[in-house]
Amino acid sequence: MNYFQFFLFIFFITNTVSAQFIDRIHFFPETTYVSPFAADGHAHRVNVENILFTKNVRTTMGGIFPILNIDMFGTTTQASISGSIHFELNPYGQAHVISNDYYVDFVKLDVPLTEHLFAQGIAGHTSHHLSDNWYERLKLTSAIRYSRDYLKLFLIREAGVNDQIYIGADYAYIFTVNGQRINKRWTFQSGGKISLVELYSSIILYGAVDCKVRQEAEFASTNTVQIGISTPMQHGKVLRISYQFRTGLDERGQFYPRHRMINTVGFAIEL
Repeated sequence: MNYFQFFLFIFFITNTVSAQFIDRIHFFPETTYVSPFAADGHAHRVNVENILFTKNVRTTMGGIFPILNIDMFGTTTQASISGSIHFELNPYGQAHVISNDYYVDFVKLDVPLTEHLFAQGIAGHTSHHLSDNWYERLKLTSAIRYSRDYLKLFLIREAGVNDQIYIGADYAYIFTVNGQRINKRWTFQSGGKISLVELYSSIILYGAVDCKVRQEAEFASTNTVQIGISTPMQHGKVLRISYQFRTGLDERGQFYPRHRMINTVGFAIEL
């Protein structure tokens, strides 16, 4: 075999393997395997909530964006990217943005184990900030440099718009507060959502819960109970109008290790 034949053989093999591999990839699927956790205060979605008995408003801008489905090892894994920014505003005369929390999942893999059971792995980053110096000027708090790079692993049962159970852990492989490394790296999370009754056509009354336990705060928890109505939109998107009761550790990094209890009403669009 001369050099020409050798390179022709390599070219043929490479193109054959590449074609077979490409046939296993489906780019930009329309729907996600796993929907956002409805009662998770930092889920990726579009969300607006009014905190009852105050003027404060919580809002989220973000979503989950599936990039590809790939057939491997007898199953079709979905790879996505996701991200969101979470604001809390206090409109005293003009809107003061108290804090913003950024979450970016650089890689999210959802692997079907059975028809309704998924393993989910995530690698991402979060940082939390005071948005302006209004809170500092009033001596209500001081800015904290809060940053976490994390790996997450979840086991999720997903069988419908309001049929979900999940349990998992978040490990912060790099975690700093004011430039100091934090060695209490684990966060554990569980929860789910369930349909309660069909009100009209596809409008469903549902309930949801979420619990996060954080090692960084001596295993204090943040607990949320949600009840509301949901209706499906195109391509698997969902609109939710709901009431939330949230108590326990404040999830905003600028306010650790404070606790608070809030009641909110609002709407969310799961993209």
